[in-house]
Amino acid sequence: MARLGDILVRQGCITEAQLQSALIAQGSERGLLGTILIRRSLISPEQLGNALSEQYGVEFVEVIAESINPQVVRLLPEELARERRVAPIAVEGTALQLAMIAPDDMDTICEAELITGYHVEPVVALPNSISAALDRGFDDRVVARQTVVDMKMADLEAAEDMIEEELATDTLEEDQAPVVRLVRAILMGAINAGSSDIHLEPHQPEMRVRYRVDGTLQAVMTIPRHIEEAVVARIKVMADMDTTESRRPQDGQLTIHESGSRVNFRVSTIPTVGGEKVVMRLLDEGSRSFQLEHLGLCQRDLNKIQTLIDKPHGMIVVTGPTGSGKSTTMYSVLSKLNAVSRNIVTVEDPVEYRLPGINQVASDSEHGLGFANALKYIMRQDPDVIMLGEIRDHETAKTAVQAALTGHLLISTLHTNDAVGAVNRLNDLGIDNFKTGGALLGAIAQRLLRSICEHCKEPAESNDHYLNALNHGIDIPPDTIFYRGRGCKKCLGTGYSGRVPIYEIMVVTPRLSEAIEKGLPTTKIREIAVEEGMVELAGAGIEQVIAGKTTLEEVFYKVSG
Repeated sequence: MARLGDILVRQGCITEAQLQSALIAQGSERGLLGTILIRRSLISPEQLGNALSEQYGVEFVEVIAESINPQVVRLLPEELARERRVAPIAVEGTALQLAMIAPDDMDTICEAELITGYHVEPVVALPNSISAALDRGFDDRVVARQTVVDMKMADLEAAEDMIEEELATDTLEEDQAPVVRLVRAILMGAINAGSSDIHLEPHQPEMRVRYRVDGTLQAVMTIPRHIEEAVVARIKVMADMDTTESRRPQDGQLTIHESGSRVNFRVSTIPTVGGEKVVMRLLDEGSRSFQLEHLGLCQRDLNKIQTLIDKPHGMIVVTGPTGSGKSTTMYSVLSKLNAVSRNIVTVEDPVEYRLPGINQVASDSEHGLGFANALKYIMRQDPDVIMLGEIRDHETAKTAVQAALTGHLLISTLHTNDAVGAVNRLNDLGIDNFKTGGALLGAIAQRLLRSICEHCKEPAESNDHYLNALNHGIDIPPDTIFYRGRGCKKCLGTGYSGRVPIYEIMVVTPRLSEAIEKGLPTTKIREIAVEEGMVELAGAGIEQVIAGKTTLEEVFYKVSG
């Protein structure tokens, strides 16, 4: 077989000197010879493809990932395809066209024929295009969209008959039932995208599917109107819900197993004017690590929280809007406190994660086990640490404060915008300032800010409007470089990937306790808290901007919005 370099020289694409230089560079540069030559702009991808075609004696194919049905790519297991750097790209009759970097690899060809049952016709393709085809083919969100396309093209009556039979018997294999395959692809796509929630929304003309990624909803696909009910029914079956009831809200839970791991989904349905809306919250127990040290706290905040939980009794409240990570913080605190010498009991609505060694109670108002009643029963169980999912009414607040004042460490959440607001909220719930000042150890307010995507991160100009509006009180070094995300494929064009937490921690010192007991205005309490060492949310956000982890815009909209 002729060498690739010699073919390129003979075709006049490069000179002998350029070839020798590239061959020498292979010792230090990563990649195949053709990749190095393209990187140096000495040849084009088309020239490389033609040379490879001549070298191996097979057709060169320019693989376009978007034009390949992902079901074809999945004819081979992902692990094998990536290891051998091959991708099935087309099927015609009994023949399978297999894009390969080395189309003379007979072992891979024979193995592909054995697995797929097709006669393999090898073609040569460039490494990057094969990788792109595999990335797209094994993206469950793409598979879900393609499944819908396949179903649209099928005969409508035949599809409906099959759906009815599936729902009646529930015995079809996953790879045979379109609705089963579609629902699983939606679930797996959410897991792989790092989503926290899935929204299925009945709109005209088609149901919309959105994932919440890094706190922001992103449209993924639409579901045809004629299979909308079947998709919702399939989810209800998996979540052990009543499939015949569509006029009242329902709650359920489903579990899927993938590659040895288990992922739970909390399912909620509610009737709307367009049909049933479904929201599924991902509860991935396998990937969760409830440790304070892993939350992203700076050493200053870590020390403050440690100071609070070292106290034998009193009340700690965690505040913030829905989806700000309050439950994760509380679970991490409980994990830190978890010891054989302590009796820890929680009351939650619902219990989202199981914590080994901790007694967790599911709140159930219908059976007399609401937060307030459950707390009264728990007090008879000799608890050392109590965690309440939320303080939402006077009775719960009164019982919680009483528990904190009688020798228990109590941790709960309040819906307030900042840490200082916890004092006002307790007052609104009917707790007098004297008791609040005596019971409250501290309040932790938090937010989750989107992190700048590391793949498209670039310097940006500071925005004085945001800086002035935040009133952050942080000294910004003159040599600070501000960053933003330009937007790329890795972050789906958003410029953000992942999230970083910020905290505002108010430790109730003797001076603050006195101010609370006196009923001083919120502005005065905040002033004293800052003097006592509290860094406000805006300041914590600016610290993350200075560290190059997020943007001024993100801090402004999450803290000021």
